[in-house]
Amino acid sequence: MTELTSDFDGPRLMRGSERSACSRLARLCFGDEASGDEASGDEAGREEPDESVADEPAPRRGGLYLIAYRGQPVSQIGIFHHRLKAPDGLIRVGSVGGVCTHPEFREQRLAGRLLKHCTQQLMLEGARLMLISGDRGLYTRAGCALSGRYLDFDLRPGQLQVETRGLALRALSSADAVRCSQLYQAEGMHFLRRPDDFARALYQPNGYIHADQWMVERDGQAAAYLLLGIPWDAMAAGAPKIRHLSEYAGSRAALAGGLSLALAQHGISQISAPVAWQDADLIALLEQGGGRSQLASLREHTMRIINFSGLMADLGGYVRGRLESKLRRGLRFSQNGSLLAGNDDDRCTIQRGADRLELDTATMTRLVMGDAAGVSFSAPGALAEVIAALFPLPAFFPGLNYQ
Repeated sequence: MTELTSDFDGPRLMRGSERSACSRLARLCFGDEASGDEASGDEAGREEPDESVADEPAPRRGGLYLIAYRGQPVSQIGIFHHRLKAPDGLIRVGSVGGVCTHPEFREQRLAGRLLKHCTQQLMLEGARLMLISGDRGLYTRAGCALSGRYLDFDLRPGQLQVETRGLALRALSSADAVRCSQLYQAEGMHFLRRPDDFARALYQPNGYIHADQWMVERDGQAAAYLLLGIPWDAMAAGAPKIRHLSEYAGSRAALAGGLSLALAQHGISQISAPVAWQDADLIALLEQGGGRSQLASLREHTMRIINFSGLMADLGGYVRGRLESKLRRGLRFSQNGSLLAGNDDDRCTIQRGADRLELDTATMTRLVMGDAAGVSFSAPGALAEVIAALFPLPAFFPGLNYQ
């Protein structure tokens, strides 16, 4: 990666006085309300500094990182921290979102430089797994992988024949935050969220991400909820009646019925409904109702393990619950540490005594988190039994945690 000239500054955290300029850069790149001055020459993204916030303290963790050119932000990435409840453990997840570069500064690898810096920063701040809201080449070249194992159902009006008696859909509002939180917390894999997190998200839904937010009621009682968004490619193609299931929770019978009602009552032409591979009940209901599916990874997301030993230490209870003591004896998980040194050849290892499996980070991420195609490897000795018992981990949905 070539060195930046003295006209460039960063990667570094956004300063308070740059907040409005960074907002304008995001609007320019993502198309929200971008017109006129936002898209014109040297003035694009320029705004007078907001001196009133110039001295605000830096966040303890996470934040918006940028590269500036002659004092103006031209490339930026936001990083955020979440905790994911997994079987018998918590996974510390570092999310990456809002990745954008001013059109006049593209093809200079600024975003790649920022992503490497932010990956290192997330690791230093304690994240084990990095989740990116995007699947373009920038991320796969940086060692991220299309991960997660789902059955992706392609649902069309009139196709899904499931029981809907007593069911009704109504729009979610912030008043449903407590009930949504209760339903969500009962899911096997879920982010740690409070009712306040739901209240904020439901009060200000995030446009294309959650175009439809429904409570599924059975005989007037809340039984499940569905969050549907418009996929990026559908937006670009001018097909706003296509939906993508981005999160769900609650009764599986109510969810299947709710999807059928959404197709029948709300003018939706298609729903792409990924269902986590371990969700056998919902898969069976949709298949019995005539739904057709194919194995897939979660669209518009990539992942990367950034601290393998830390991840598996956090899942110590899960490991103990799945492996006999003789298989756990001498079992170690490690990562070679070159990520912090700025190298691109980071590798992960599973070792038990003399038996050893070493994979590049992207391949190990696919093995641990699952993927649509499966991972080809040859594990010596008892490692094959260990890996089959532990991986893949259950799949999950970023949903309201989409950044």
